[in-house]
Amino acid sequence: MAPVRQTGLFSVAILLTGLLAGCAAGGTRQYEPPQQSEVDPAVARKAFQEAMSLAREGRLTAAAPYYQEAAENGHPEAQYVLATMYKTGRGVSHDMDLAIQWYGRSAEAGYPLAQFTLGNIYMKGDGAPKNVPLALKLFQQAAEAGYAQAQYNLGVYYFGIGTAQDYQTAEKWFVRAAQQGEPSSQYALGRLYAAPHDGVRLDPVRAYAWYGLAAENGHAEARVVSARMASRLSAAERASARSLARRLLVESSP
Repeated sequence: MAPVRQTGLFSVAILLTGLLAGCAAGGTRQYEPPQQSEVDPAVARKAFQEAMSLAREGRLTAAAPYYQEAAENGHPEAQYVLATMYKTGRGVSHDMDLAIQWYGRSAEAGYPLAQFTLGNIYMKGDGAPKNVPLALKLFQQAAEAGYAQAQYNLGVYYFGIGTAQDYQTAEKWFVRAAQQGEPSSQYALGRLYAAPHDGVRLDPVRAYAWYGLAAENGHAEARVVSARMASRLSAAERASARSLARRLLVESSP
């Protein structure tokens, strides 16, 4: 599958910034795919456009029926937005069961932001029973579609959060996210190469290069570590790292 353009996803994500605050947690059932009815893509597009117009005006309650209509007609972004509204109780009554249902519909349709969000719900047990295998499956789907934050989450899991520690797999996912400019993944690669990790080559120059890229992207800890590490490297090594940094973002994943 070709990588998705994340900028399109963020048109919805930015709109939902206010919705994502103050989410309530609690037990609920897992997603169970409902029976699909006939859908009309033209109706879905028109309803979604109307919903987005109302939402931009801050009229979430008025937008909700249009999101519902678009979602019921198979619009993945509308399904994601509607799920978030139910999760946060903004524009509709809080209902985690319905949130799980709509996140699941959107995730099944291949919408990476829904796959990532639902994966977080199951990884944390935030509003649904904790289910790590299902969370990893959802993260994998979003990561394969090119969603950098899901790639980072997989890297974190295999770096040490999960029981099956696998530094080589962590490296693969961190690199894929880091190549998209994801600073936490760039910092994580610095850590990975700066100290011994089973199956991954120790490489202080590469570590320094990734720390530098993370620092340039605003990662505060990377700036501190990069400055500290610079004093331990020779001038030739620092020059080599600067040259390497220019290549790292276009290198093939391991």
